[in-house]
Amino acid sequence: MAVLGIRCSNKDFTYVIMSGSKTTPRIDTSETNTYPCNFAQPRSLLWFVQEIEQLLSRHNINKIVIKGFEGRARGKSYQERVEYESAIFIAAAKNGLNAVFRKVKSTIAKDLGLKGRAHYLQTSLDTSVIAGYAAKPEKEKDAILAAWSELR
Repeated sequence: MAVLGIRCSNKDFTYVIMSGSKTTPRIDTSETNTYPCNFAQPRSLLWFVQEIEQLLSRHNINKIVIKGFEGRARGKSYQERVEYESAIFIAAAKNGLNAVFRKVKSTIAKDLGLKGRAHYLQTSLDTSVIAGYAAKPEKEKDAILAAWSELR
């Protein structure tokens, strides 16, 4: 089973494809990609849908987990991030994938067997089972935790 974890921002997206289990997770691939800067927003969203579709077809993805926004921000940056997150649902639906989840840190913590508090991801989660986790960028860590939470 392969799980795609995605962390979107208004400028780029980071994805991680994981397999294995909750006790022995394995990162198959990960990458951060910048959205096209010379496209109008509708064209950029179409590009993003096509990127997600390519990942789905190349990696036999069974589930997608989106690391959801947790702040109270509003405005253009927040709106763009929500639009990109919505494009993931569209790409999944176009490819017959219904297992798409949007999770915040407290839900991820709960699904990883911790109490449902976000700070337990920092204080109680044993990330040593994932090689090099501590040195990874924050967006990649978010995508890893999201994907890991849906492994069996």
